[in-house]
Amino acid sequence: MYEKFAKIDGTHPWRDVSPEGYVDYPVHYRKGGRVLYFNFALAIELGLIRKNHPWKMNDKLEEVLLKTFSIQILNEHDWAHRDEFPKDGYEDRLYMATRYLQLQHECKMGSTSGDGRAIWNGVVRMGKKIFDVSSRGTGATRLSPGAQEVEGAIKTGDDSYGYASGLADLDEMMAGAVMSEIFYRHDFPTERTLVVIDFKDNTAIGVRTAPNLLRPAHLFRYLKSGQYDELKRSFDYFLDRQECNGHWELPKKGNKRYAMALGYLTRQYARLAALMEEEYIFNWLAWDGDNMLASGAMLDYGSIRRFAAKHNKYRYEDVDRYSTSLSEQRNEARYLIQTFAQLIDFVITKEKKNIKDFADDLSLRVFDEVFAIDRQRRMLFKIGFDHKQIDELLTHHKQKVEEFQSVLNYFEDVKIVEGEHEVPDGIDHPPIFLIRHILRELPGFLMEHKDEGEWPIMPAVMFCEIMAASYANKHDLKLTQTREEKAFRFQQLYQDLVYALSRKRWVTMENVANRATVINHEYRTTGDGLTWIINECLERKDTFDRTQFQEAFDRYVESQVLIPEVWKEITENELKGSSTKARLLKTIQANLEHFNEKI
Repeated sequence: MYEKFAKIDGTHPWRDVSPEGYVDYPVHYRKGGRVLYFNFALAIELGLIRKNHPWKMNDKLEEVLLKTFSIQILNEHDWAHRDEFPKDGYEDRLYMATRYLQLQHECKMGSTSGDGRAIWNGVVRMGKKIFDVSSRGTGATRLSPGAQEVEGAIKTGDDSYGYASGLADLDEMMAGAVMSEIFYRHDFPTERTLVVIDFKDNTAIGVRTAPNLLRPAHLFRYLKSGQYDELKRSFDYFLDRQECNGHWELPKKGNKRYAMALGYLTRQYARLAALMEEEYIFNWLAWDGDNMLASGAMLDYGSIRRFAAKHNKYRYEDVDRYSTSLSEQRNEARYLIQTFAQLIDFVITKEKKNIKDFADDLSLRVFDEVFAIDRQRRMLFKIGFDHKQIDELLTHHKQKVEEFQSVLNYFEDVKIVEGEHEVPDGIDHPPIFLIRHILRELPGFLMEHKDEGEWPIMPAVMFCEIMAASYANKHDLKLTQTREEKAFRFQQLYQDLVYALSRKRWVTMENVANRATVINHEYRTTGDGLTWIINECLERKDTFDRTQFQEAFDRYVESQVLIPEVWKEITENELKGSSTKARLLKTIQANLEHFNEKI
């Protein structure tokens, strides 16, 4: 039944493409693990289990999962300090830790950086499609920043040096599993977690998969060092995988193939940047192209947060530097496209030109256009319009959309009077207003007062109070003339958008109201909320029934897919009783309510 897992044995085509693009490590079986989370839906998609397999862990499946993924590398420290190694059936296997650029490394050419705690398990083939599989928390490699700091071999588990222990925390792996699955079901481009293996010391192995796990940093490494042959082979491999998986259609060969690839990359990166800005998703993008997938998808959920509002002054503090901010992610994504333009020109001409020569590349103008239109599309979706209505507004009423967006942006950007302050992992200057609140409540107000006039206008005081954050004080909420005018203009333009769609405006409003209630649901997962949910649930994991633990988290994911057609709210009946599932869902619900305004 589970024979396909046996093929995930360290074998991977990247070895033939990039012989110097990885470090090989032998492995041994890591004892004492248990499967705490398994993504049954993903396993079915990958063909690893049958479609009719019960969504319940059994002894045989767990044994296969542990045999496949509960492994730890034998690193340089192990070889220097151990006389003999276990004979456990893994003696002939080698697993890659791949090399790529990393901002944290002193060397900016990628010769010492890459997978510091991860290995590539192999590939899974499903029909014509190919998926990469890799594991985090499998031991300390020599490619971590800490390994360069100590200039020697580091023992797995030694946390004396930053990012060098080689292990992964259980809460981080579980949080990544949950958030990535929520994003995936919203059709956000992302990696996914297949399995989380739990150990008694609260470390874990997290197994991720995606159709293409290459990062821009894998490719940029060869660009920065000017290694033409290696770059061309690697980029061609990346393009072949995109085609094989049905994501792109490209000419078989020639310069047009590369030009079209740049077009795909440009549009995808622009859409990703627009998605992150409109959905308030923080992801530390930078010049190295480390924290994302080359295909334009999200990666590494340890550095991804979702905010309740536009915290575009938040910066993550990472030892000796601060991250980019929410609003700066657009420019970073744009610069990555500029770098891809440089890369593709190098592949075509065999001449590496200066990155500045591509500052006015046509791809950047395309990026700007796609970014702008996709932000508007996502904004209109948040209001509650369906896809057909969104197309209508963007095709025939674009000026109205732009005017409304300008006023909405005004309220998004207003910050508390107190100014910037420290938060546990960085700095922030919080916004006063939570736009989703007014987008959720305004339609109901209009429907309730529709008989009182041609178009009801909510008083400015009420308008601002509805979307005011609970931490905002009286100074923050002072009703200035500008705010009063903007509140009125917001509602005027909102009316214009509804009127532009149909003469039956109240029928339209009723549909918008129903959709907006789900899309802008008050209790949605934020970074802080997810952290507390995971921590509180894991504190009691040893007392819970594992099957119901899995069911509770599956149900939590379903309840956070805030798409009107598919949303499955957690009901009162599900919170009743003392079963593991009910107790976990109550914990989850309480934290969602408590942290609904946090970062």
